[in-house]
Amino acid sequence: MGSDQHEYQKMEPEELWEKLSSGDKKALGELFSRYFDSLYSYGYRIIPDSENVRDAIQEVFYQLWKYRSNLDNPKSVRSYLFISVRRELLSKKKARQRREQVDKKYIDEEFNPLFDYGKWNEILDLEEEEGQELKKAIKELTPRQREVIYLKYFEGLSTVELSQILEIRAQSIYNLAFDAIENLRSYLDN
Repeated sequence: MGSDQHEYQKMEPEELWEKLSSGDKKALGELFSRYFDSLYSYGYRIIPDSENVRDAIQEVFYQLWKYRSNLDNPKSVRSYLFISVRRELLSKKKARQRREQVDKKYIDEEFNPLFDYGKWNEILDLEEEEGQELKKAIKELTPRQREVIYLKYFEGLSTVELSQILEIRAQSIYNLAFDAIENLRSYLDN
């Protein structure tokens, strides 16, 4: 690996964004490399189709390059990319399925998280034997609660980023996460 590429790996996302806006293709490549896995993992939960998810991510980065001179500086590059991939996938899904108001329904049908249950045990501070009830408890959460928990605890997104991605107020994010954890604990205590 050249020292030039190593230099890009040390840059903050905002610096890479500025370089991208100025026409630096290496900055685009570094952003792609840095965020591909997280975007793919999230996208696959929206539409569990590897090819469509890869295409959507590539389309987002193609559009970034194509319109680089007109890009505004987002508050969070990461949340901007999550939002873009989510919109791209939902747009593809809507066109393909030609159904009404897919935005709410996609979570119910396809956001079926295959979470690392060990991580859930850790988040909820569960004993090993309680973990067996975990899958049942997760099914009791609303689809929106599952999505918030996934993005917050598994992808490590901030409340501000979640608010932007899901297009709801920060207080709603707090409420969804709190209610989800409480619902899980309540279910597991029974």
